[in-house]
Amino acid sequence: MEQRTILVVDDDNGLRELIRINLEHEGYAVIQAANGVQCVQSVREQRPDMVILDVMMPEMDGVEAAGKVREFSQIPILMLTAKVQSEDVITGLDRGADDYLIKPFNMDELSARIRALLRRVPPAYRPLAAGDGQIQIDQQKREVRVRNEVVDLTPTEYHLLLILTENAGKVVAHETLLRAVWGQEYTRDNDYLKVYIWHLRRKIEQDPRNPILLLTEWGVGYRLVP
Repeated sequence: MEQRTILVVDDDNGLRELIRINLEHEGYAVIQAANGVQCVQSVREQRPDMVILDVMMPEMDGVEAAGKVREFSQIPILMLTAKVQSEDVITGLDRGADDYLIKPFNMDELSARIRALLRRVPPAYRPLAAGDGQIQIDQQKREVRVRNEVVDLTPTEYHLLLILTENAGKVVAHETLLRAVWGQEYTRDNDYLKVYIWHLRRKIEQDPRNPILLLTEWGVGYRLVP
């Protein structure tokens, strides 16, 4: 069974370490972040299977971080909150959280909530395929094969192809791709995206000037054939 990776986000170093020790004892891989800014960056770059996210943190709180993560990912989010007012819970759930726990909490209950959420989603590093099987991605090895040949992609090209493959058959908007790969500050740089789409087509298409795998939906975004 593949090891699942959990991102633990809390500005309390002691609590983060306590959660890490318990989760690693249960067989999970754990990565950590100390605030919402680091959380969003870690989800984008390290692609964990799930996030445990504290609400009250400096720089960017957990509610705002959950909203930003939801702009590009459907990863399960479990909120930790010291607040018991119903409006705080509702706000967190409305911004994209899937479940919540009120501090202080029992580690056994945390483990049960984690298991329940992870049962709903496949592993983040499951093998992916698109283009009628012509494109295959081994996320564990970060290896891409096109028509059974290994293709060398830059980290940015790989991330872009990964997002398109995860949404194969669907139109992915320019803004969504820009936000997911480069961040919020690039959401209007469509020309920047076009350059990388061209580089990607040169590596996956037999004729990049007449693409049949990575298609343009004019004025909207791009679609990878499923």
